[in-house]
Amino acid sequence: MDEVNLHSSDENSQVVFGIRLGKNLSVFLICLCLTTVFWLLNAFTKDYSTELNFPLRYENVPKNQVIVNDLPEFLTVEVNGFGFKLLSFYLFGSLDSLSVDYNSGIKKFRTDGDLSIIPKSRLKELADSEIPSDIKIESINLDSLRIITDPITQRRIDVRPNVDYTIKNQCYLKDSISVIPKQILLSGPTSLLNKLDFISSDLLVLDELEKSVSKDVDLNFPKNFSSSTKYVRLVVLVDKATEKELTVPIEIIADTSGKEIKLFPNSVSIRVKIGLTDFDNLNASQFSFIVEAMDFDISKKYMTVKMVKSPSHVEVLSYSPHRVEYILKN
Repeated sequence: MDEVNLHSSDENSQVVFGIRLGKNLSVFLICLCLTTVFWLLNAFTKDYSTELNFPLRYENVPKNQVIVNDLPEFLTVEVNGFGFKLLSFYLFGSLDSLSVDYNSGIKKFRTDGDLSIIPKSRLKELADSEIPSDIKIESINLDSLRIITDPITQRRIDVRPNVDYTIKNQCYLKDSISVIPKQILLSGPTSLLNKLDFISSDLLVLDELEKSVSKDVDLNFPKNFSSSTKYVRLVVLVDKATEKELTVPIEIIADTSGKEIKLFPNSVSIRVKIGLTDFDNLNASQFSFIVEAMDFDISKKYMTVKMVKSPSHVEVLSYSPHRVEYILKN
């Protein structure tokens, strides 16, 4: 007669985390599920407080006016409710944007525009309309909303080039960077437009320049500003560099002493950097050096030489002398 192994089923089962898999597994899973259900029932039958963030949408701003102050993008609402109701709202509800009507506020007039104040009570009503009646609002993060508007006006304004550049050795920037057009007709909020001195171009980066460059660059409009002119042309004039020396006479200014003044020397030697294309056109008459006789003091042996004029397209490297001797003649 064959021998029967009464323990074969136990020996073939596996033990995981101290639990023998088999009939014990079913018991364990049932207990786990019941425990979870009882925990959830206990947890979600209580009241809870949480925060909801509603996006804000601003509407019905008067025509030809624009909002000029920074307004919040969200309304934060602290609510309280039954756990299951809050869970249901999170799972199946939606945080639609709240429409803030400019015309629903309290109107006040400003020097340059208007002001609409949306009170806290109105903001609470907007949030209430999106929340189930059994979820109560405890507080909101705003006391009121101040919507400041300005009428749109126009003014001609200077354009300033915004250029970051480097120039190769032996090359030379002939003149200040020019912009075409120099002015544009700009539209924007009155109070802000009156404070604006200029508008800049977008940044233009130019490295190791060795020849002139002309590029169209977009304008950098501030928020709420616009123009029919969307871009300007920036011109950077570059030339091969050379040096030139000139002799310029010294002029005596405001001589009221009734005496003749003789200077020693009576001219200045000047050394400048200039582009090759302008070399032949540069002459001494484009420079001016003076001494001022009103500063005359007989106790001093020298008078100071001052440079008062030079062409914009040259760079003055040095000039000499900076002081000159003088004598007086009756």
